[in-house]
Amino acid sequence: MNDTQNNVAKKLKQVLAILAIIIILLLYIVTLILAVINNSYTKTFFEAALFSTFFLPIMLYLFIWIGNVLKSYNPNLKENKKIQKKTALPKNDNAEDN
Repeated sequence: MNDTQNNVAKKLKQVLAILAIIIILLLYIVTLILAVINNSYTKTFFEAALFSTFFLPIMLYLFIWIGNVLKSYNPNLKENKKIQKKTALPKNDNAEDN
């Protein structure tokens, strides 16, 4: 993978992480505002905020991990071809055929 693709992937991860943080913060702010004005949806928003606090980071981590796993199985990537050449077993012409 070249430098521009690495930079794009890194920027995408940063944007997704910042977006997740903003969503979680907004949920807590809305929950606080609803609690102050004594709204009936306060409990629902609080539960959504708690759920998002744990669920969003885990899902982001899983998406990034699955993307890296799938990328490692792509035979068309130049870096994977280099790794396959390095780890391939050498041919042994002197081995006896059974």
